[in-house]
Formats: sequence, C-alpha cells, structure tokens
Amino acid sequence: MKRKWILKGVFLGSVFFISILLIKPIGISTQFSVASGMIQTVFQDDIIFREGTEFYSLIDYYNQDGIAKSIVTPYNYGIIFVVGVFLGGMLGRIFFRKKEEFIEKESLLEKDRISRVKLFLGGVLLLFGARMAGGCTSGHMMSGIMQLSVSSIIFTIVLFPIAVIIAKRIGE
Repeated sequence: MKRKWILKGVFLGSVFFISILLIKPIGISTQFSVASGMIQTVFQDDIIFREGTEFYSLIDYYNQDGIAKSIVTPYNYGIIFVVGVFLGGMLGRIFFRKKEEFIEKESLLEKDRISRVKLFLGGVLLLFGARMAGGCTSGHMMSGIMQLSVSSIIFTIVLFPIAVIIAKRIGE
C-alpha cells in the first residue's frame, strides 16, 4: 500500500497550521460576500464609510468579520487566496496531468443543459448556505475542526452522510 497520503496529509495540516499562526484560518466563502459588496458599491457608493481607521457599512452584514474594510481594500489575503486556488488548480492540471486519465462514460456536464443548470443552482445554494452558516467547507471542516470548534464538528458530522447520499443518487 502506498503511503503518499500520509505525506500529503502532513503537508496540508502544516499549511493550515502556518496559515492560522501567521495570518488567519483558511476559508474562501467570505470573498464572495466581499465581491458582492464591491459590485453593490458601484451602484450605491455610500454604503461603506470610514470613521478614523475603521470601516463601517449601512448594511449590518458587511460590518461582520471586516467585510466592509475588504470591500474598500480588496487586495488582501482573501483575494490572493481565491486567485491562488484558481491558479493552483489550473497549473496542477497543466503540469501534473497523468498520462492515462480516468474518463467517465458520461459526464454530468455533458448530459444536457438542465443538468448544468441544476449543478450551477446547487453551487449557488451551497454558497448561500455556507455564508448563512458563517463559513464554507474549508473554513468549517479544515480550519474549524483544527481549532476544535463545536459548530464545525457538528457541520462535518452532518455533511458527510448527506454528501454520501447525494453522491450515490447522482451515480445512479
């Protein structure tokens, strides 16, 4: 049995630990709230205001977790992380592609247009739920459990059986 997963797990755990130690816990869904706030300020530029060195918003949601500041100054750790996830995935696909890849008989994306719409709407609902829960799966499952957050542990215990049921249903 190959033990590459142990090395990868130790590496991933180290990255999360260093992130918490140096910057903040890893999570990505807050950046979607920042992006929506940036779009909103195009149409309504007075929703974010500054008092001294702090940024505030007329919308209470943007006053949580420094979102108001991130809307005004978007070039921060969060946006770099989002871009890094995208570029890392793309570069990994380009440089570490296996010669023989597993190809499903029929991909969900190739079935029909309705399947694509369902997948997109499922992603939108997942992101909406993640923001309502105060974080995404990487924030709850990885960073939250690492910090022994009770809400993250409960989230993970509930998420896994639901994910298995949905995966089996999609596979049918």
